[in-house]
Amino acid sequence: MFTSNLSTESTLSPCITRHSLDGLPILKIQSPECEAAICLHGGHLLQFKPTGHHDVIWLSKKAIFSQGKAIRGGVPVCWPWFGPVSAPSHGFARISTWQLLDHGENEQTVTIRLKLCASEKTHEIWPHDFSAVLTFTLGVTLRIDLEMINTGERPWQWSGALHSYFNIAATTETWITGVGTSYLDSLQNDLPCETSEALIINQPIDRIYTAPDATIAIHDRGNQRIIHVVNTGHNSAVIWNPWKELSRNMGDMSDDGYETMVCVEATRYAKDLASGVLLVPGEKNILSTEISVTSDK
Repeated sequence: MFTSNLSTESTLSPCITRHSLDGLPILKIQSPECEAAICLHGGHLLQFKPTGHHDVIWLSKKAIFSQGKAIRGGVPVCWPWFGPVSAPSHGFARISTWQLLDHGENEQTVTIRLKLCASEKTHEIWPHDFSAVLTFTLGVTLRIDLEMINTGERPWQWSGALHSYFNIAATTETWITGVGTSYLDSLQNDLPCETSEALIINQPIDRIYTAPDATIAIHDRGNQRIIHVVNTGHNSAVIWNPWKELSRNMGDMSDDGYETMVCVEATRYAKDLASGVLLVPGEKNILSTEISVTSDK
C-alpha cells in the first residue's frame, strides 16, 4: 500500500497528519470511524476505509505520484470538462495542486476543504476565472462535494465527474444495480443502448448511463458487502472497467488490476465544451457523491 512510503512532516490535528510521497503533499486521516488519505495534487482521495471494513476505494499498485501526472485510482476530479473533449483529457483539476483551505473534526466526522483558483497556468488551458472548493466529509460514510463558482465577468460552460474507483473482491462476483436502463456506449461512439438487467462486468465497459436511480448499489459478493453510491448535481453515471487487454497496455495499472476494481462516477456529461452546464458570473454549481457500506452476509 502507498502508505508504507509516506514520510511524516507535521500533525495538523488529533486525526490529521501531513505527509509527503515522492514530493507530493498528502493528508492522512485516522479517526475512530475511518482511515483515509487525500493528495493535494489533484485534490485526489486515495483511500477510504470505514472502521471494521475492507478498503472501499481502489488505488492502482502502479499508480504514479508525480507533478503533472494523473493518479490511477482513488477519486480523480475531472473538471472543468469530462472526457477527451479538450486537452488535457478530463480537464486540469486532477493534475493541479489544490490548497488546504481548512479542516475540522468532531466525534462522528473529519472535514477537509481544499481550494483551486484560476491562475496564469490554468488560463493557458482554459481562459476563464473560477474558484473551486472540494469538501471531504469522512466518517462511517464518505461525502465529496465539488463546488465551483464563476468569479469572472463572462459566462462559461462546464462538465465533469467525481471519477470514483471502487475496490471489489472480484469482478466475476460483482453486479451493479440502480444505473437505469438507458446508456451511451463509449466503446461504440456513444451509441444509444437499452438494457433491463443488473450490470455484470465480464468484458470491457465504458458506459454513460443517462437516467440512473437515486442510489446505485455495487454488490461486492466476495467481500460480503454492498457499496451504496448516491450522487447529486449530476445528469448521468459513468461505469468503467478496462478489462484485460487495456489493463496490460496501461503503464500505471497492473495486468490484473481490472479484476478488483470498477468505476461508478458521479458525472455531469456533455458531448463537447459548448454543451456543458452554463455558469454565469457569480453563479455556483455543486457536484457530489456520497458513499456508504452495508453488510451482505
